[in-house]
Amino acid sequence: MYRIISLLFLLSISPAFSMQSDYEETSCCSRITRKAQNFCYQVMAKTFWDPLMRGFKPGRAISMNALDIQPDDKVLFVGEGSGLDFEVLPEQFNKRNLQAFDFSPEMVKQAKIKAPQFGIPVENCFEGDAQQLPFTEEKFDKIYFPLSLGSIPNPTLALQEAERVLARNGKVVVMEKLVDDDSRPSYARRVLNFFTKFLFADINRNLTQMMGTNSRFKIVDYQSLENQLSGVFMRKIGAYYRVATIVRQDDYPDTPSQGARLNTKKDD
Repeated sequence: MYRIISLLFLLSISPAFSMQSDYEETSCCSRITRKAQNFCYQVMAKTFWDPLMRGFKPGRAISMNALDIQPDDKVLFVGEGSGLDFEVLPEQFNKRNLQAFDFSPEMVKQAKIKAPQFGIPVENCFEGDAQQLPFTEEKFDKIYFPLSLGSIPNPTLALQEAERVLARNGKVVVMEKLVDDDSRPSYARRVLNFFTKFLFADINRNLTQMMGTNSRFKIVDYQSLENQLSGVFMRKIGAYYRVATIVRQDDYPDTPSQGARLNTKKDD
C-alpha cells in the first residue's frame, strides 16, 4: 500500500502528469480518483457544501454575465452540484429551458430540492456524465461548467461533447481553478494537488491544454476572480480562479483569441 501511495504521489507532482494535454490517466488511477471524489461529494453535499460555496456567488454572477443568457435560450449546466447557480439566473430567462446535471447522486438530490424555488422543473435536474452527454447535436445556446471541469476525469472529452451539443453562435463559460498559459503550478501546488484530486478536483489544469490541439474552440475572454469573491477565505483563494468564455472559431471569426492569459499579463 505504501508503494502504491508513493507512486501516485510522484505521478501527481510530476509536471508531465499534472499538465498533460489529453488528461487520460491510467484506468486504475482514474477509477480510484473517481470513487474517492464520489464519496467526498456525497458527504459534502449532506453537510458543509452550501455554506462553504456561497462565497462563490459573486463569481457565479460574473459567469452568468459572461454567458449573456437570453429569455428563450436553451441552457446546460455541466456539473451543477447542489444547485447554487440557480439563484443567479437572469430573471427574464425561461427557467424551463435549463438542464442541469451532476455525477453525484446526493448533489442532484439537493439541486432537485432547490429547483422548484426558481421555477425549474425537477426533472430537469439529473445524474449524468459530462464525457457522454445524452443530447443531440447543436442543442444548447449556452453551456456552463461551474467549478466542475477540474473534477471530470477527461475534461478534453467533456469539452468535445460540449462543442457537439452547442448551437451555432453559442457560448461556453467555465468557472474553475486554472493554471494560466504563461504559468506553471508551483511545487507546493503540485504536492497539494495529490490530495485535492482525490477529494474534489485537479487544481493544476490548464484550459488551453484541456481544449486540445484539434479543438474548434477558442478562448475569447479570460478573467481572474481575485478580490471578487465574498468571505475572508474565498477572497484569499479567488486569485487562483478564472472565468473563461469559449466559442467556436467558425462562429466568431472576427473575435480574437485571448488564450488562457489574463489581460494584465498579456500586455507585459
